Amino acid sequence: MRKKMSKKNIYKPPTQQEWKIREQQLLYSEENLLPQNLPYLKELRPTRNLSAIFDECHNYIYANEGLLKDKIFHEIVKLLIMKLYDEQNTTNGNLQFGITSVEYRSILANKASSFEVRISKLFNTVQNEYNSFFSDNSLRLKSQTLAYIVGRLQYVNLTQTPGDIKGEAFQKFVYRHQRGDRGEFFTPHPVVRLAVEMIAPKPNERVIDPACGSGGFLIQIIAYICRNNLYIDKRDYIQKYICGIEFNPDVALSAMLRLAFEGGTGREIICANALVENEQFTSAFDVVHTNPPFGSKGKVEDQKILKFYQLARKWNKSQNGDWDVTRNVLLGQSPEILFIEKCLKLLRPGGRMAIVLPDGLLQNISNSHVRFWIRSQAKILGVVSIPQEAFIPYGTGIKTSLLLLQKLPADTKKVFMAQIQKIGYDVKGQPIYMKTNDGKMVKGKSGLPIVDTDIDEIISEYYEFKNGKYEINKENIYTVSEKSLNTRLDAEHYKPKDRNLIEMLRINGAKPVSELADILKETDNFRYASNGEIKYIAISDIDARAMQVVSYQIIKPHEAPSRATYRVRTGDIITAISGASTGTERHATALITEDEDGAICSNGFAVLRNIHSIEPLLLLSYMRTGHFLRQVRRLMTGHAIPSISIEDLSKVLVLIPPKEVQKQISDKIAKVLSMRKEVFKVGVKVIEEVESLVSKIIKA
Repeated sequence: MRKKMSKKNIYKPPTQQEWKIREQQLLYSEENLLPQNLPYLKELRPTRNLSAIFDECHNYIYANEGLLKDKIFHEIVKLLIMKLYDEQNTTNGNLQFGITSVEYRSILANKASSFEVRISKLFNTVQNEYNSFFSDNSLRLKSQTLAYIVGRLQYVNLTQTPGDIKGEAFQKFVYRHQRGDRGEFFTPHPVVRLAVEMIAPKPNERVIDPACGSGGFLIQIIAYICRNNLYIDKRDYIQKYICGIEFNPDVALSAMLRLAFEGGTGREIICANALVENEQFTSAFDVVHTNPPFGSKGKVEDQKILKFYQLARKWNKSQNGDWDVTRNVLLGQSPEILFIEKCLKLLRPGGRMAIVLPDGLLQNISNSHVRFWIRSQAKILGVVSIPQEAFIPYGTGIKTSLLLLQKLPADTKKVFMAQIQKIGYDVKGQPIYMKTNDGKMVKGKSGLPIVDTDIDEIISEYYEFKNGKYEINKENIYTVSEKSLNTRLDAEHYKPKDRNLIEMLRINGAKPVSELADILKETDNFRYASNGEIKYIAISDIDARAMQVVSYQIIKPHEAPSRATYRVRTGDIITAISGASTGTERHATALITEDEDGAICSNGFAVLRNIHSIEPLLLLSYMRTGHFLRQVRRLMTGHAIPSISIEDLSKVLVLIPPKEVQKQISDKIAKVLSMRKEVFKVGVKVIEEVESLVSKIIKA
């Protein structure tokens, strides 16, 4: 029986105001903020400020211990595991993870204290329970540092702190200490939530993330299952159905800790290279969620790994347009490509997956064989375009999409597509809130401002789609017939307005550019000329509105830039196929006149020659219309340097009016071009006169 205490010595839990003080202070230096006895479990409270507490602990260790960030990471993880274990294994009596005012005074006075003994004993107990979490067998922090961190955490209830708060705190914590250089970055919470809601895992389905990072997808899946299955045993579910693989040992440690916070054992996370062949995992899972590391930092070159992957081999295009795989293993392959194949290997037949991929994999010609292979193994359930700014706060500006697949066999007749237009935060990661027309913030029932995002709308429409609403034709949310998919899989390529435009053009007899002109493919060998000069035309030398070359450089052949490629002739039309202005109102297109005959142009242009079946000047003006430019934008790839291939340009449709209409428009264009040419000549002459006048004045 506990000894009865006087009212004077009874410890009272902190008031709300004192809790605010606790959240803001960096150090418990005031003795009245520390109890005379260790706290009880009922006195602990969840916090909404866990990220700030982590930062304060880091800063204190850094200032007082002189440890590098990876060492700080491990020491904080040890203490968090101890704290968690103490919460989950103490029922009656005082908690062990805490410090009293008496113990704190002893530490400050460099005297022996029961604190060190108790914390050391707790560490030994936890180490035996969670030996996979620890890389060493001791606490390396000084007593005063331990006292600070324990005091900072002792009244926080980690178990009851909301999952989104813990998720944000852990993400920032791991990002600060363990962000690698292999292209890893963390998946934004809105994207994770969208992926989980769309795949909708069931409580009896085994789930894996083979590149789990700090466990964001797995934590969201657990929350989803518990939210939609009220009577489920959370601990049992995690330990039976959840699995994650992470290559980075320290990031894996963080994922283990997060799973342990939710009720797992930590053994749900495997620290290994998921790309290494493991037959035990083949066809073992119902659902895969992942955001694999992208290959900008290097390729996988280990032949022992590559030999197990079809997508690590050389592919050849057959005469019928399909692709055939060869036996030749590549010297290296991007990890995200290998992860696509790995994920489908992990799935049982009919299993579902959601994977975040760079848009280049969904649109670039060089990756056509990858998309061919994907569609030979799975059906496309959906594609959601993620805005480029979504990942900027997390370390990359790569444009990505969320790809949803179902491993064959699958019966999918329609594909759901969407473009996230409002992610809910800016490039600095700060939330963007909904506002009324007069600029006031819109608040929800809780009184808090509502984040401005269309994620919920996309989720809602996808639920409707799965329930039989197969036709959706909103601007940013739409469905596409599975049969109408071509070699591209990016959502932007299938916008309803663009598809409707192409359909109407075809109905009205429009023809592709390739049937109206030859597109020059032969490069010129002007560099072999040792003497003389050349005219060089760059994209900046075109006045898009005038549709004319307004300037060019006169240079020696050996001075020409590497992109100088094609020799143009009078009557050619040159049109931009790369650069930020391509497909916009500033798209550079021009008619080559006698003044530019024989010039060399950049390979940023396509050269149209031998124009037939249409008046050349009508074709020139048509290439400035929105009907042409929208088709160009639809076929472009790349975001840093957007471009359209010559092959795709050849497919752009041109509507051909009657000959008399062509002649009328052509005559008008010819007159306009002549007038503009004359204006340019007059302008040059006036400038020469001014220059001559200035020279005379200077000499005088």
